[in-house]
Amino acid sequence: MDAPGCSQVCSSSGSADYDLPELPSVLPTSPTRSASNAKSSSKSGQPVQRHARPTECSICGKNASGYHYDVPSCNGCKTFFRRLCISEKNFACKANGNCFDLMVRDKPIKCRACRYQKCISAGMNPLAMQVDEKEATAGNFKKLTKRPKQESIDEEIEEDEHQHDKRIVTKQTINELNSLENKMQKMVDLLVYLESKVEKFRASSYNPDWKTMTGLEGFLLSSNQISVADKAGPMPGWPLKTDCSPPKPPNFAMQKGPQYSPDRKQWLIFDLMTTVEYAKTFMFFHRLDLRDRMILMRYVTLAIMNLHISYFTVSKKFDTIIHPDGKLAPQKKGMVYAETVMSISPLIRCEIQSTEYVLLKAITLCNPAVPDLSNHAQEILSGEREQYADALFDHCLRNRKDGPAQFAELIAMVDLLERQQRMQKNLHLLYVAPFVSKIPVAERMHLVEDILNS
Repeated sequence: MDAPGCSQVCSSSGSADYDLPELPSVLPTSPTRSASNAKSSSKSGQPVQRHARPTECSICGKNASGYHYDVPSCNGCKTFFRRLCISEKNFACKANGNCFDLMVRDKPIKCRACRYQKCISAGMNPLAMQVDEKEATAGNFKKLTKRPKQESIDEEIEEDEHQHDKRIVTKQTINELNSLENKMQKMVDLLVYLESKVEKFRASSYNPDWKTMTGLEGFLLSSNQISVADKAGPMPGWPLKTDCSPPKPPNFAMQKGPQYSPDRKQWLIFDLMTTVEYAKTFMFFHRLDLRDRMILMRYVTLAIMNLHISYFTVSKKFDTIIHPDGKLAPQKKGMVYAETVMSISPLIRCEIQSTEYVLLKAITLCNPAVPDLSNHAQEILSGEREQYADALFDHCLRNRKDGPAQFAELIAMVDLLERQQRMQKNLHLLYVAPFVSKIPVAERMHLVEDILNS
């Protein structure tokens, strides 16, 4: 019998926690491994090779006498494990709990607590022992033999909790996706509604004299005029009758600007004004400083206007510019006309849809790469453009067979629109600005000059 050594006997009512190994589901029919390794023959008559006899005890490191309770061990450790299994005694280590750890010492220290723990961790199976009814009711034996059932219950509970958490995460993910989809759809619906109001504004009888219009800064500081169309109503007499007469040669009177007509709109200045009013309907636009709004609109207004006019033309099944009054833009040969219509063909080629158009238009407005914008404005525009781009990509994936390719082609339109407006501004500075410079400042189209001269 081992001396107390580093352990002390605890009361039978106390309990010590051990790291218990998982027991095998199939129990051996004999109390020792050595019995199961007896020589036997297979159906073919060939002898079955048995395991070699173990040489070292897995518990104390001494010479092993065989497999005892499924573990290579000596007779001393075998007897020790059996004696404690069928008893009520529990021991506690007075040291660090590593008295039988042969990794840190050559020989184990006498400690019944650590020796018993080493038997358990090595895998000694209490169910491999032959016990009577009284011995089977011992506290240690019941604790060891009931453990597999409790572990199974704990594992089932843990698995149920894992599945429950997984269902919660899945439900949260679905809710987030649905929320994102609803947010995108609401965004698209608002843009489609806004576009209908813009078209109503263009076709309304609201037609201020261009001589009374202020410059870009005045429009940015004034209230939004889109809702005026509801009160003004549609322009009477539209569509106008087609006038096939050739345009009159320019004269000095024309250099002072076109004559005002109540039922005819000067589409260049009116569409520029409409584009500025369109931008003013966005909430993020009013979070920008006036300086940033001026810089942004000088840069993007002409591009947005070209996209708007081109889509309106394509939606009416034309391949040359048509206005809401039914009049076609003069078709002239040369660079000016080519730069005006260069954004129509790409829209026809990609068969652009209304949802794609309104999102592309918003993306064109939210351009954080405009030179001289403040960091504050760049951050706002980057966030807004990302939302519209995500919505456009999602729409293309859902509604186009070649979704990514369609998205890439639409985004490429932004670069084309910027090149188009740069060409138009260069032509204006080269051919128109010299004539405008001869006109008194009070008689100039200030909005046109603010945008095209930038």
